[in-house]
Parts: sequence; C-alpha cells; structure tokens
Amino acid sequence: MGRLDGKKAFITGGAQGLGRCFAEMFAAEGASVAITDVQGDAVQKTAEEINQKHPGKAFAFMHDVTSKEEWETSLAGAADAMGGISVLVNNAGIGGALANIETETWEMYRKVMDIDLDAIFVGTQLAMPYLKDNQPGSIINISSIAGVRADGNFLSYNVAKAGVRMISKSIALHCARAGYQITCNSIHPVFTRTAIIEPMTLMTGSQEEGEAKLARQIPLKRIGEPSDIGYMAIYLASDESKFITGGEFMADGGMTAR
Repeated sequence: MGRLDGKKAFITGGAQGLGRCFAEMFAAEGASVAITDVQGDAVQKTAEEINQKHPGKAFAFMHDVTSKEEWETSLAGAADAMGGISVLVNNAGIGGALANIETETWEMYRKVMDIDLDAIFVGTQLAMPYLKDNQPGSIINISSIAGVRADGNFLSYNVAKAGVRMISKSIALHCARAGYQITCNSIHPVFTRTAIIEPMTLMTGSQEEGEAKLARQIPLKRIGEPSDIGYMAIYLASDESKFITGGEFMADGGMTAR
C-alpha cells in the first residue's frame, strides 16, 4: 500500500521542476494526479511518462493559472478523470526580476502577483466544492523562504510569497471553523535545483559555480533537490498529517534557523 492510496491530487505547474516531482512521487505512492501547466505539450509528455511507470494514474491539462475560466475547465476535467479532487497543490509560480522598490516595474510586479499569489486565491476558491465532496482533503501551497526572509532586490517575489504564507493560514482557519476535514499548509523551500534558480546560478558564469555559491549560504551546505520538497508534500497530502493545519514548513537546510 502507498501512503497516498485513494488520493486524487490536482497539481499546478506540473510540466517540470517541483510540480513534476510532486506528480511522480504522488503517483508512486498510489495517488491519481491531474497535472496542469501553461506548457501544454510538456505537461502532456510528463503525464505520459508517469503513466509508463504507473498506468492510468496521470492526467494532463493545459492551464493558465491566471485565467478563472481555465481553472474552472481544468478542475472539472480533473474531477471527471479522477472521480473527484481531494488534494490541491498550488505550485505554479515564477521568480520575477531582480528588482527593488525603485527599479521594479508595475507590469512585472503585477505578473508575479497574478501567478504566484492571486492564482492561489482564485484556484482554491474554485476547488473548494470538490475538496468538500472528497474529504479528508489537503491544500498545499508552495511558498518560499523568501516569504519569511526579505531581500531588497526581490521585492515582488518577497511580497507574493509572504502572501502565500498568510493566505494558507487564513484558509486553514476557515476550514477548521467550518468543520471541514480539509487542512491547508505552506511549504517554504530554499534554493532548489529547478529552473527558477537558473538566473541566479548563471550570474556567476557557470551553473556549477552558481550552485556552489548558493550552497555556501545554507547551513547544510547544499542546495535542495526537488525530492526534498516532495517528501514534505507527500506527508501533507497524506492522512498522516490530518492534525496539521495552518503550518509553515521550512525545507531550507537550516537557513531560517539563524
């Protein structure tokens, strides 16, 4: 038996990086996974590769998380394909530009907010009827250590990821007070080996040099692997965490312990 047998997970940003890792690990633990991404061909390929190992477990949907209509369509399609939705993983996100309050543009600020924060409001609100019909349920929001530690040059990303931290707590309290068996938690990764850190790693010349520079900032002296975050997501999606809600989980190699 897998830790997620019977779970039906909807995972945004699933074509690559953390989303792909979550989908692969969830399917290996017995869950059905609906993976969505604005990169339609890539997310379809990811689902096909998961189904080669775990037949019938993965379903792909092209999905722009900034579109309410596409949320409605993809949620309905996923619920039909899997027989419901019991886990929502709000993972889709962008890093934005290196910019401060004087250099950030309104256009980039709004883009980061739309994708990294506002989409969680829209998607979670639309997903609630499905989660209520498939209790016990879990909502897992991917934030960042940037949501708890500020940097003068990551204005938009800091603000968005801090918002993810707080919206998760508000959702958790609402669900608890309403008597729903639906938990909501946020995960806060440090630098993790995905495409989102490539601009930072390449600033020093090579990816290897860039990763080494980032690793020196982390007490455990390495950057994260997607699976490091995936194991936390498995726990929060499973019934093992049914008493855990409103929490913020630092997957950061000890960085925020300082």
